[in-house]
Amino acid sequence: MKNTFTVLQVIPRMRAGGAELGCLQIATALVKNGHRAIVASAGGPLVDQLLAAGAEHISMPLATKNPLLLAKNASDLASIIRRENVSIIHARSRAPAWSALYAARRTATPFVTTYHSEYSEKTRLKNFYNSVMARSDTVIAVSDYMAHLIRTRYHTPEKRIAVIHRAFDSTVFDPALLTPERLAAVRTLLNADGSKPVLILAGRITPRKAQHHLVSALGILKERGAPDVVCVLAGEIEKPAFKEQLEAQAEKLGVAHQLRFPGHVKDVAAAYAISDIALNISEQEGLPRVAIEGQAMGVPMIVSDTGPGREVALTVPDVKPDEASGLRVPYADPKAVADAIETMLGWTAEKRKAYGQRGSANVRSRFTLDQLTSKTLAVYQRLLST
Repeated sequence: MKNTFTVLQVIPRMRAGGAELGCLQIATALVKNGHRAIVASAGGPLVDQLLAAGAEHISMPLATKNPLLLAKNASDLASIIRRENVSIIHARSRAPAWSALYAARRTATPFVTTYHSEYSEKTRLKNFYNSVMARSDTVIAVSDYMAHLIRTRYHTPEKRIAVIHRAFDSTVFDPALLTPERLAAVRTLLNADGSKPVLILAGRITPRKAQHHLVSALGILKERGAPDVVCVLAGEIEKPAFKEQLEAQAEKLGVAHQLRFPGHVKDVAAAYAISDIALNISEQEGLPRVAIEGQAMGVPMIVSDTGPGREVALTVPDVKPDEASGLRVPYADPKAVADAIETMLGWTAEKRKAYGQRGSANVRSRFTLDQLTSKTLAVYQRLLST
């Protein structure tokens, strides 16, 4: 095995998101450890950070699902592998993974995938399309739940699965690093002056993140006569029509004045710090990074009982009430979300702080960036030594 090596990661775009952040984190770790990191994508706001970390970026139309372009991408990736002496190709999404698979086979290059999400499989064709993520030499599952899903769906041998949890950056999500200026700036950004409780649901504005269920829960709370809150829906607007739907829904329920749509919040750590409750009530998640980051900032969590939500947050009945870091609710149940919000807002400040402290200790022991990067680099090294 060579002492240094080159890894080519392929991803549709370098925008704000869990898969993209993982790509950036691994590229940064590769460079820090003396290796070469190349990312191929259609571009995006994280490219500047990628270049600043010392990695390289190649622009390609990797967001496409067009069969002709997929074939061309496969040929182009094979050329890049040969030209740049790439040691490993690592795919982080399905469409570019098909191109990467063929490029890897053509060039006899070790192939890694990261299985980020619980992809829908309602037809055999969809199962086949998704299966590319399990056709690699090593498939990285971002949670124990995802590893079980991979075994069940694709009968992937255990020796080809590596469970490497998503992680948070402790140099960013650290309450001790907050300053009054940062807190004031984020309060101004979110129009949250501290007079009302703040709820935050971070994630792209898309039905998969279930913002509509939170808006419904706000409507239920209003019907109960609950005081107003500030509800921050922080994230890139993936589907503008869905944002318009949320606004119309909120207007109809009489809670539009409670919503904030700040887009992608750069200082999301500060946004968590001014929040009383953080929510992750998504339908399909590989491992909800936002639930990790929220706990890292000491915020009590409300998570949905789907996939790995229970794997990230400590919730009853998996732990005792005095060991919990949040509350668990059934997916797609706005009443349960409203009940959980009402319960948490009824807690004393001391109780909310205790939940937050347990959450912080939980993620700092299990989901660190050092664990993510060291385990991923170990996967690369193992493949190169065989």
